[in-house]
Amino acid sequence: MSLLTSEWVPYGTENYFRKLEMYSDMYWCNEIDISTSVVIAAPCGGPVIVIRDRTKLVSVKTVGKPIISVYTSSGKIISSFVWSSGHLINLGWSNNEEILCCQDDGLVLIYDLFGNYQHTFSMIKDRQDVKLLDARIANNFIRTIVAVLTETYNIYVMNDITKVKVHILPNIPDMNILPNLWEIVLLERQTNVLISTNHSLYSVSHAECKQQFIGFNDTDYNNDISPTNSIKKISISADHKFIALLNNDNIIWMGSTDLRKVYRIYKKPFSSSIDQMAWCGTEGVALYFKSEETVMIIGKIEDQVSFIYTDPIWLVSEIDCVRVIGAFSNDMLQLVPHYVQEIFRINSTSPSSYLVEASKQFERRNHRANEYIHLVNQMLETAVDHCIKAAGHEIDTSTQKLLMKAAQFGKTFLQNWNPEQYINLCRLLRVLNAVRDPKIGISITYPQLQKISVQTLLDRLVGQRHYYLALQASSYIRMSSTIGSSRILTHWAKFKVKQTQIDKEQLAITIADKLGKYSGVSYHSIAEIAANSGRIQLAIKLLDYETQVNLQIPLLLKYQQDNIALKKAVESGNTDLVYMVLLHMQTSMPLGKFQMEIKKSSVAQALYIKYCHQQSGYSLLDMYTQEDNHEELALYHITESIKSNNTKEMSVSINEAINCYKRTRDEFSLTTCESQIKLIRYQSSLEEKLKNNFRNLTLHDTLLKLLEINELKLADKLHSEFKVPERRYWWARLTILGKQEDWNELEKLSKLKKSPIGYEPFVDICIEHGNKYEALKYLPKVKDDLKQIYNTKITSMS
Repeated sequence: MSLLTSEWVPYGTENYFRKLEMYSDMYWCNEIDISTSVVIAAPCGGPVIVIRDRTKLVSVKTVGKPIISVYTSSGKIISSFVWSSGHLINLGWSNNEEILCCQDDGLVLIYDLFGNYQHTFSMIKDRQDVKLLDARIANNFIRTIVAVLTETYNIYVMNDITKVKVHILPNIPDMNILPNLWEIVLLERQTNVLISTNHSLYSVSHAECKQQFIGFNDTDYNNDISPTNSIKKISISADHKFIALLNNDNIIWMGSTDLRKVYRIYKKPFSSSIDQMAWCGTEGVALYFKSEETVMIIGKIEDQVSFIYTDPIWLVSEIDCVRVIGAFSNDMLQLVPHYVQEIFRINSTSPSSYLVEASKQFERRNHRANEYIHLVNQMLETAVDHCIKAAGHEIDTSTQKLLMKAAQFGKTFLQNWNPEQYINLCRLLRVLNAVRDPKIGISITYPQLQKISVQTLLDRLVGQRHYYLALQASSYIRMSSTIGSSRILTHWAKFKVKQTQIDKEQLAITIADKLGKYSGVSYHSIAEIAANSGRIQLAIKLLDYETQVNLQIPLLLKYQQDNIALKKAVESGNTDLVYMVLLHMQTSMPLGKFQMEIKKSSVAQALYIKYCHQQSGYSLLDMYTQEDNHEELALYHITESIKSNNTKEMSVSINEAINCYKRTRDEFSLTTCESQIKLIRYQSSLEEKLKNNFRNLTLHDTLLKLLEINELKLADKLHSEFKVPERRYWWARLTILGKQEDWNELEKLSKLKKSPIGYEPFVDICIEHGNKYEALKYLPKVKDDLKQIYNTKITSMS
């Protein structure tokens, strides 16, 4: 335990600060000069941008254009590219580890970690002629915020770069020169910009510009900021809850970011100038004195501690520590967590400390293990819990094992203890140790992991192309396939399809072999990436593995693979997809070629014919005409005649049908059409003669209508000319007479001659219309075997 606490520095009365060496041998130690570079680190142990500090004079052996180099936290090079665009005014990281490059023309260019251009957005769309003086980039693990200062001293803010909506902030009074300092402050519900001029400190939001008064001297707030006593450094904590201000008198003011609460005003004089200032978690402010080779941490409540650094460094604020990045090492300075202190502090008597000692004695097979367990017996569950939590705060694997073994030893004495927390942390620690490896170089801590989530960590591994490690980690911590393995492999496949040197046949098979056993893999999105990279044939092959046909079809059509799309749509049995393909083919192909293609599939042709019947008859006519399908052409003309209300058009359509039937030698259909033409002409003559509408009536309905209007001669003529069967004619007359209740004419009809339909229908018509007396007249003429039945029907009438 003495070794563990050797780097602990007392802080206040009961606490300690410690230095943890994340990487003691940086890869870049012979490549970069920290003293002449600007270092911009992504949060939570992320990658680091290194660019030459153009404000310092150094001998340049290469081109004069800026070179942007991206390294891991362990100093391993990820990428390096020459900046060849406009004048660069600032760089920063997005919340998903993309590089944001702000130019003085208002454009913000976004690159991935490997220097691949992604896209661009503008911060001053309405004023293209305005130049920028400065820019700031901040993020809160959820969204990335960009603010820019123009040469007209206006401030534009974008609250979320994914939404690309720019707001202009209210003007700052009397600001006609570049401000001393300005920073983005993310309050709970809004984005503010804090601006320090020679005379004042302003907090600017979307709604107002408010002057702030800071009491550095605890006396007159109004006079503390002056041209001779202005603020020269601002530092904001990683969680944007705390702020520190340093004025020209080297007085440090620490408080809340809304400037309403003061935690500490540090007035002790410094013997040299402060080169850097950054928050150490939320506990205090770290100050770097380059001339003294010292990092001093001033707590926001009490005391201060110091650490020696002989080589130039950069301070990076994190939510639980401050990263100290140097040419030879990458350290963390942090307040020793409570659970770690109570276990390893000298002369500690906490239950967790006794449990660790009991575990160590048990490993040595010493009977004193039992004594220590008895000491902690009443608080054993708490001791186990504290050992597990302390292990999460350690980066040294041997210390982690010591604490987890102690927890494992203690839980054997507990009944009904839930091991879930223990198991989860074991898995997470293994993942954390893997990503902290210098070859990977993500120096993330357990509290930082809790802040960003495991899924975000996997996204960062994928972003750095550590696909295998991400896949193993997702499997080890048992993440669902949708957000774990399938998603990771999809990203891997998207990367692979961009590698144009790999054969498309082999690559498609390789991707399918790798991804085949995982559900939820999005082959269509991989195919889109392949197509966008100019590898259309590879995209088509990848689409063969897409299980959702509705995602396959649009892309196949986009890549002009209409025949394959039609085949897959027909095989799917989804008529909507078939129609989608057919309509696309109809508009993109010559008519003749389209008709030849759909003829290859009977299902597609049948569906197209159905569509044409409902929507486009002319297309149907063209298709039948080109194929010389006279039978279907005849049916088409007959259908058109039925739809028409014009007698002339109906006759023309039926005549066309007659011509078609002549070619097919269909005598029955030909005779039927000729009879229909004859009926249409007869109906036209009736309309002229009787001034009544007979259009679109069948032969039988025409006969009934003539009988209804008492045109018996014309009805007899129709009966004769169209050879209406005698039985049908008598039924028609009988139905109309019964409907008109013309019983005298009905009686005359029965006596005219022997009824071809018998006399039972006469009785039925009378019964139907409730005339019992008339029904009795025809009862004697009913067949003998039916008289009893009809007699019962008549007598049962009310």
